[in-house]
Amino acid sequence: MDYIGLNIRNSNPETWNDIIVALLSEFPFESFEDTDNGVSAYIPIDDFESDMTKVLDQLPDEAGIGIEQVVHPRKNWNAEWESSFQPVIIDSLCCIYAPFHDAPKDGDFTYTMCIMPRMAFGTGHHSTTRQMIASMNEALDFVGESVLDMGCGTGVLGLFARMKGAKTIHAIDVDAWAVENTIENFEANKQQPPEYAVCGDKHNLQPNSSFGIILANINRNVLLEDIPTYVKHLKRGGHLMLSGFYEEDVPSILEVCDATGLALRKQWKHNEWMVLHLQLQ
Repeated sequence: MDYIGLNIRNSNPETWNDIIVALLSEFPFESFEDTDNGVSAYIPIDDFESDMTKVLDQLPDEAGIGIEQVVHPRKNWNAEWESSFQPVIIDSLCCIYAPFHDAPKDGDFTYTMCIMPRMAFGTGHHSTTRQMIASMNEALDFVGESVLDMGCGTGVLGLFARMKGAKTIHAIDVDAWAVENTIENFEANKQQPPEYAVCGDKHNLQPNSSFGIILANINRNVLLEDIPTYVKHLKRGGHLMLSGFYEEDVPSILEVCDATGLALRKQWKHNEWMVLHLQLQ
């Protein structure tokens, strides 16, 4: 799958990048990357429409917006990401590194994950992934649990759940490369691969599957549509961990959750991105 990359220059990235990302998050962009002079946004070429950028017209002239559109063939996309991938440190809890990095010293971290970053989203660099890992560690007991990693990306969340003692892992992503990469990363870390790993979306959940924990780090629009489906596959008293949206999106997310019997247990915020921990009553 080829991607469209929008390189969006602006006058002050510290001021405008978050606003640009918030505006573009209404559309199915899969990832965003801060650059020296702005932010880059990536979307599958089949999902891109040229008028999506019109949403940025509402920004004032002082933002100095300039947009360059680039097509990233799949091979070039991977090479570009791999070349910029740096180890991710989450306090003393976890180090996420690539095979071309030096492995962390024994005892420096509670958990270490060697991730080959064949995807741009899910390596741990994005605030949502980092906060999801920290929140999973704080709030959930994975020992013996059945876990769904929805929108698995590189598989890092499911892999962390397995390392924390999860009994079964189901991994689903709309990108076939992500599913292959998830299996590779489990094997690279000497962990049993997911019991069920498939390219697809909510429609590819096995009809009778039931989970004690569901992890969904996707985006606001997908979550709003899919939460009722997640609940159908969540055990009574089960946990749902959500991320991929901003603080201003929380009311609309919670409205859907309330209607499906989910109760908010805790929420976290990191760099304007939110994580919600909910439990089915």
